[in-house]
Amino acid sequence: MAIKADVQKRAPRGTKNVTQAFFAALDDIADGQQAVVGAAALAAIRDELKGRRVKIKEAAAAAKAKAPAKRKAPARAKAAAKVAAARGARKGAATKRAPAAAGKQAAARKTPAKKAVTRKPRQPKQADQAMSPAAETATE
Repeated sequence: MAIKADVQKRAPRGTKNVTQAFFAALDDIADGQQAVVGAAALAAIRDELKGRRVKIKEAAAAAKAKAPAKRKAPARAKAAAKVAAARGARKGAATKRAPAAAGKQAAARKTPAKKAVTRKPRQPKQADQAMSPAAETATE
């Protein structure tokens, strides 16, 4: 049984040797049993590979659980950092939560409020005054 050329190019290294060994072992089986034995062998190979992957994952999880926790900063360094942060906050320097540069940029982005423009009420023209009812009452 020949393997297609494109499969040979895509297959990882060692595939040809494993395939040849599989079929060499299958040739020793009687012709009537070869299909059943071949299918059972493939299922066993899949199960074995899956079991190996599970073991690797479990070993990695166990190693991660055994690993020591990250070391915390010494108490002196923490105290010094707190004092420096307090001094910086009083002077208006940057802190982790509100960098000074970000505040300056935000202030620069704000646009000044527009001044309210007050307009004088519109004065009616001479012709309008003669026709309006208010103008008629004023003249009477």
